[in-house]
Amino acid sequence: MIRDLLAVRHLEQVGPLLERYTEPAVAFWIAEKTASGKSRLGGMPRLPRSFAWPTSKERPLDFLLQIDLAEIAGIGLPSALPPVGHLTFFYDLVNQPWGYDPARQDGFSVGYFPDADLAPAEPSDSASLLPEFNLSFGAARTLPQIGSRAYERLEREAGLDEHQWARYFELLEAFENQFYPHAGSRHRLLGHSSNVQGDMQLEAALVTAGLYCGDATGYEDPRAQGIAASADEWQLLLQLDSDDRADLMWGDGGMLYFWIRAEDLAERRFEKVWMTLQCG
Repeated sequence: MIRDLLAVRHLEQVGPLLERYTEPAVAFWIAEKTASGKSRLGGMPRLPRSFAWPTSKERPLDFLLQIDLAEIAGIGLPSALPPVGHLTFFYDLVNQPWGYDPARQDGFSVGYFPDADLAPAEPSDSASLLPEFNLSFGAARTLPQIGSRAYERLEREAGLDEHQWARYFELLEAFENQFYPHAGSRHRLLGHSSNVQGDMQLEAALVTAGLYCGDATGYEDPRAQGIAASADEWQLLLQLDSDDRADLMWGDGGMLYFWIRAEDLAERRFEKVWMTLQCG
């Protein structure tokens, strides 16, 4: 699949390297109205009857989307995600925290519900109710994008010149297009992130350790160097792109990302996620 893209751009020499850097992901998009399935963006989530709707210090969080993990298991993609259950994402759509402030870590929440006995849950009165859309899923493969730690490693190993890197970015766009039936939005679970700005893994490590990263303060803190050693433990859980079809807009056409440590993902500790928003 990637060989033809490499050949057209005369990048065959980095083919084996890119195969090593390729990571699997679950691509998803707004489904046609006839699509069946329990996964949804917006609308009302299905929750345990005893579940307390998450709130920040300021207001109830808004329901974003719910993934029925059994639908993902059906596409046959090896995954660190549980094979069953519902992964449910909430976010403060009014205040839209960016993720760099440890004091605002209550502006998002992720719940994992393995119990099949779930019921539609009405949001709190002051929570937003997004229009409901069904979701479709497909197996995808992803490559490192500029701004990420993986890309920095790839850049050191590949030894390409500036013209070859320009062709790599063309390849990257064409490669990802294969996995999405609609041009534009790039929603996915797992895989490499599509960074709009810089290193999110380092920011995740610093913010969750209590350091403010809205300016240089956290990065220059004496504790930062020791904390930075754990940055590679963080991996992408969800990338939710701006999407005209769903009337979603993160800043100026940016993306919302949820990250989780590999150990926490393996142990199903989804309450330990970190979220960030990036836009141009």
